Amino acid sequence: LQANPNILGVFAHNDEMALGAIEAVNGKDIVIIGFDATDDALAAIKAGTMAATVAQKPALMGETAVDAAVKLIKGETVDSVIGVDVELIKE
Repeated sequence: LQANPNILGVFAHNDEMALGAIEAVNGKDIVIIGFDATDDALAAIKAGTMAATVAQKPALMGETAVDAAVKLIKGETVDSVIGVDVELIKE
């Protein structure tokens, strides 16, 4: 932050890093978004110190993985990359 004072936002790899970024920005007007939708992140969003977090959908991820595995077992092909929707939580 000292080397780059014009930063407008931080997208953290996980919520713990985002919560650390909140402490590091020390009240500056910087948008902070985390990833994982932890309880602490949801509380920070409600408190207005964190802009958002991204919630993964583990049940959908598991279902998608099992479907792909079954197709492979049957000799079918599957895409090399299989995306699963996530949810942006802002409030």
